[in-house]
Amino acid sequence: MSLSSDMMLQAHHLASVDRGRPRQANLRRAITSAYYSFFHLRVSESVRRFSPTTPAQLAHRLSRAYVREEMKQVCKSIVVGNPNLVLAELQPQGFSNDLPFVAHTFIELQEASYLSDHDLSAVSTRPIALKLVERVEEGLRAWRHVRARDEATVFLTALLLAKKWAR
Repeated sequence: MSLSSDMMLQAHHLASVDRGRPRQANLRRAITSAYYSFFHLRVSESVRRFSPTTPAQLAHRLSRAYVREEMKQVCKSIVVGNPNLVLAELQPQGFSNDLPFVAHTFIELQEASYLSDHDLSAVSTRPIALKLVERVEEGLRAWRHVRARDEATVFLTALLLAKKWAR
């Protein structure tokens, strides 16, 4: 099973493990696990497409090159329908409905994960945590529709290189 799949199982488990009133720690970790499931799937798909299998360390180095904030900016540009010039050039016909959904899911979960990890005054509930976990599952289903298309390759490449393209 992939790390992404394992993290989704963990997110489900943590969101529903407590009987009665759930522990905030479990709900917060459920949200963060769901986000990282989605994050790691993007990175692993990219590495699988762009890195040779040898030397093995190359794939690890490539996976460490992704910057969450830069990934978020690429996603925002796709969600608002205002991709940078290189994205527009590489995908002149625009993006399907599925890819903006994937991008929006990434943004939504990244922000929820940040709040869960850093805002000690934020209180989560089981319905909120379960809704976010379900949102990732919807995003994963949308990604399965996109992943074989050229737009997926453009998107995955942009997640790594968009800031460099802007120079």
